[in-house]
Amino acid sequence: MKKSSRKSNRSLMLPVILLVLAAPLAAQVSTAPVTTGTTQTGAATAVSPQAQAVLDRMTGYVRGLKEFSIQSHATRDEIVEFGYKLQHNEYSEVTVQLPNKLRAEQQGDINNRTYVYAGTKLVMYSPDENVYARIDAPDGLGKLIGGALDAGIEIPMIDVLYQTYYHTLTENVVGGIWIGETTIEGAECDHLAFRQASADWQLWVEKGDQPLPRKIVITTRNEVGEPQYQVTMNWNLQPKIDNSTFSFTAPKDASEIPYSEPAALMGGTP
Repeated sequence: MKKSSRKSNRSLMLPVILLVLAAPLAAQVSTAPVTTGTTQTGAATAVSPQAQAVLDRMTGYVRGLKEFSIQSHATRDEIVEFGYKLQHNEYSEVTVQLPNKLRAEQQGDINNRTYVYAGTKLVMYSPDENVYARIDAPDGLGKLIGGALDAGIEIPMIDVLYQTYYHTLTENVVGGIWIGETTIEGAECDHLAFRQASADWQLWVEKGDQPLPRKIVITTRNEVGEPQYQVTMNWNLQPKIDNSTFSFTAPKDASEIPYSEPAALMGGTP
């Protein structure tokens, strides 16, 4: 089983969340005071205090969760020959139990995959080809996520899981503002907008005592057609978990195959 070679907007989400406006931010800039930080290159950043407060509330809450599941619907644009913009759909459900268990089911236009992790092994199953790979994995969800990103393994919602461990939301952000309040699938949310060198991203965070990320939109400005990645998320903080949740039983006639780069997941050279 080889890692996908398809170019993905998702890589831009790493500094966004859990697991990041087509319109220029200048048209909506708030007059509120801003806080100043730095990017990795040392450039100054400006994030309004109101936006930063929402981010801090969200990341603090998400990092405290011990188990949860996320059902998500994502769309991603692909620019093809002659400039046609195609939109691909993806549905996924991810169940997490700290410190070292995960199950992810993904159905979509590009990939159908199942990922199961329980401490020392990661299983990746492709129902379309009826094949699976079982590879050694680091013990600990944070290490697994870092290794999967390095290896190019696109586990659904890996960016949200990444933010559970690494507080990097405003890394490389050059500006961020609070836009206002709105409703996402019945939940009242704060709407934030941020800008990076090559991408704009929007984030909707639920208000109240469960400040969960509910929607993310990323616009890649430096590519023809400015493709977008968009995901809406529904969280369950009391998921139904049993002995089968984090185990994998190969379907009848499924074939086990080697993963092409097993060292990459363990932090080796991809």
